[in-house]
Amino acid sequence: MDEEERGYIFLSHLFAAIPLWGILFNGIIWMTFKERSRRIVFHAHQGIFFQTIFLAAVFMGLVVHLFTKLVGVINVSLAGIMSSVNILILIIVIIAYEAVCVFAMWNTLQGRDFSYPLIEKRLNR
Repeated sequence: MDEEERGYIFLSHLFAAIPLWGILFNGIIWMTFKERSRRIVFHAHQGIFFQTIFLAAVFMGLVVHLFTKLVGVINVSLAGIMSSVNILILIIVIIAYEAVCVFAMWNTLQGRDFSYPLIEKRLNR
């Protein structure tokens, strides 16, 4: 892996750490390098898929949060507990997501390949 590839792979993982905008930026990297480097394209795809999974998880958390508001009409104390647990889970998911992105950035900056869990198998089909 040369310096230019390493830099763009680093950027693809950096952009993956930026919620929602990372899909756009990784899409630009993918479109720019789709003819030149399969390695850069692979990492851009990983960033897009990883962020899509993350956004789906956050969306589900928000749906559950709205459900707790409906439960609050029936039982306020239960809704408060459910809401607190849901927010705690969302915070843990966000911290874990950012930690994985930082770990990916660090590995690619060191010149090592990185694959997000479960995503590499889907992309290599």
